[in-house]
Amino acid sequence: MRIFFPIIFAAVLILFLGMMEVILLRLLNREWWQNRKIRRSAFGLPLAGVVTLLIWAAGEYYILPWLALPGAVLAVLVFVLEVALMLSLPVSGVIRLLGKLVGLLLKRGLKKETHEKIDPHRRVFLKGAAAVVPLMTMAMGVTGVARAFHDIRVYLRPIAFRDLPPGWEGLRLLHLTDLHLRQYVTLNDLEQVLSDAESFEPDLLLVTGDVADDLDLLPEALAMMSAFNAPFGCYACLGNHEYFRGLYRVRKIFGRSRVPLLVNRTVSLSVRGTELRLGGIDDPVTIRGVNKDFFRRSIDETFSDNEPSAFSLLMSHRPEALEYASEKGLDLVLAGHTHGSQVGLLGRSAFENLWPDRYLWGHYQREKTHLYTSSGVGHWFPFRLGCPTEAPVIELRRA
Repeated sequence: MRIFFPIIFAAVLILFLGMMEVILLRLLNREWWQNRKIRRSAFGLPLAGVVTLLIWAAGEYYILPWLALPGAVLAVLVFVLEVALMLSLPVSGVIRLLGKLVGLLLKRGLKKETHEKIDPHRRVFLKGAAAVVPLMTMAMGVTGVARAFHDIRVYLRPIAFRDLPPGWEGLRLLHLTDLHLRQYVTLNDLEQVLSDAESFEPDLLLVTGDVADDLDLLPEALAMMSAFNAPFGCYACLGNHEYFRGLYRVRKIFGRSRVPLLVNRTVSLSVRGTELRLGGIDDPVTIRGVNKDFFRRSIDETFSDNEPSAFSLLMSHRPEALEYASEKGLDLVLAGHTHGSQVGLLGRSAFENLWPDRYLWGHYQREKTHLYTSSGVGHWFPFRLGCPTEAPVIELRRA
């Protein structure tokens, strides 16, 4: 049933947005509504969405990736176009209203000096602007879907620490999260990411959950990660999709692999003569709000024997762990889950100011504790605009 959750979710949104699109056209853009082609398109868009959803569902039910992938992409494209229209039609309606007001002023035969101030071409300009707004937003929507399939960005991301252990300057951690291996991100994509990361010579590979939405791909993915040339190995923690896809089977696959799965426990690594306490916590699974008690319990259990002199690194699928991790005095938290909201602006999530306590994308710091929230290698909803997929190589530096 979890496989069909995105399809059901998309169906509800597509039908609702399609209804709102018709209402906005009739109320705010009546002249356009009189056009038969536009009217048919208004009804045809959600209908096309239903057809693509049926194709997507058939591909998932009969396990036919070649059918599920185009169905999913086209359904998402319909959804994105509807969102673009929802945002642009009110603006377009206001612009058209301004155009009508200008026309009324011209028709009433105002004084000559007023005629000289009002350019007759302005009404034509406003009509054109009304049409440009929805066209531009729809073009951005199509671009966002296309960018979901761009190459995954692998790059160096330095973070400076005041108390970095001696000899750790330049230590590098390859951070993978939210691969969601299935139809959008494949094993070939993972292979390419690992190949691109080799040139940065990471010392440790850390995976913070949501590895595979198709568990048949998980064994080979873990084999590729364990074979990656990282001197201090590869470790992982759980995400919510591990629960969605079947935790028992996930843990069984991890148990047969060479990648340790850290669930509320730590390992001690000797890194260049200094101890690294590496911990991974469980995931609360629920998507409602921030469960602060959960993070407090999980981090306390994970670092119950934490040595004050050790450098402590926490893998948490969710970035909200930062708040208690800073109270605990941990040094670094690596997280994912948010996908950066999949819409970004100037290297930050476009929703950063709306949800500042969710730490949606990028580097954050509370007290001595640093957090990096990756926008993720993949996604279960193929849309990216200003927020590319990524696999950062975190480089530790002395402040």
